[in-house]
Amino acid sequence: MKTGDNEGYKNVLLLWTVVACVVVALLTGLSIYFYDVSPKNVEITDSLIPRKEYQAIYLLPKEKHADDKYRLNDFLEVTSRLGIKAYAVDEISNNEECMDLIREYISRDVSIIVSPSPALNECINTAVKKYDNTKNVYFVSAYDRNLEKSDKLITFKVHQYQVYYLSGIIAATVNTETSENFFVVSELNEDAYRNINAFTLGVRKYKKNGIVKVIVLKSKNENIQYSQLIEAQKRNPDARIMTADYTDITVDDFCEQKMYYCIRYDKDFANKYFLSNIASVQVDYRGFFSRVLSRTVTNSFESGNYLLDVSTGTVRITNFNEGIIPPNTMQLLDLALYRFMIANNDNIFSGPLYDNEHRLRLDKGNSLQDEPNDIFSMDWFVEGAVLEHL
Repeated sequence: MKTGDNEGYKNVLLLWTVVACVVVALLTGLSIYFYDVSPKNVEITDSLIPRKEYQAIYLLPKEKHADDKYRLNDFLEVTSRLGIKAYAVDEISNNEECMDLIREYISRDVSIIVSPSPALNECINTAVKKYDNTKNVYFVSAYDRNLEKSDKLITFKVHQYQVYYLSGIIAATVNTETSENFFVVSELNEDAYRNINAFTLGVRKYKKNGIVKVIVLKSKNENIQYSQLIEAQKRNPDARIMTADYTDITVDDFCEQKMYYCIRYDKDFANKYFLSNIASVQVDYRGFFSRVLSRTVTNSFESGNYLLDVSTGTVRITNFNEGIIPPNTMQLLDLALYRFMIANNDNIFSGPLYDNEHRLRLDKGNSLQDEPNDIFSMDWFVEGAVLEHL
């Protein structure tokens, strides 16, 4: 071979080596995930991490919670990192369809079934019993007192009321001109009562006459929702703070356009609507999924109930707008967070506690506890919370 030909060969070889390195680097750094609930079955695979094959399925009902998007995104991020092949199944209409899907995917060697919605808990109960003796099949579900305990089942429950109490403190110290605030919910359930009551108690700790007007949105139609908020504004012209226990673009748009201060349920919207944002509530499920899934694939599955709250770092209040929030308010928040996280002293729902008809619900010296489900079975408003009938 001539010297020139040999040099040319080396140059071509060097070029292809550089191209190969660039392609490998791009593939290794690829970590973009998409959430789209329109397809019936969405398969997300990770072929970049050659590990022992594990498969997981994430089940979503037709009626979804606003949190489902974030839970699913966190789930996909963790499964990819652990080398778990993941499936998401959407629009499950009933428990029978849910069981059919579980049977199908277990027959395809799926070993981890995640169902974060209580709407499918009857299905999970049935499936746990059916596959109780099946090796390497495990279930993860949202906490429900009707779910039967099993060595195959992990449940989780989220305490958000602590950060809504902190939100109430912020509202009381920012809204110095009036005593009225709005709290918007998509439905009035136990979670909503608990979060609204905690927010109200936070407001009234620093503003004794503070009022929280509760708005339950009647429709998923954005125009109807916006009309409701306009009507609430007309009836309560003094209200200046609005918060919500879920992410809804209608609420965010309303705050921005009507110059309301908002405490938002989502850091992404807080960044987008910066001018009207005071702070944002965030639930990060990645730590929970990482712990549960990593223990599952290493054959150290631990059944039981997992608590996600401020003390575990899962639930946070963040994105503080320090241009709006007074400096002394940040000190009050730090003190409250210390009680929650370090001193393990909640005491939000402590007596004497009255409902909004001024009936004594809890005597002085007593406090509502998580067990036996005092806090998780609330179906009444504390004093200061008022339902707006729109």
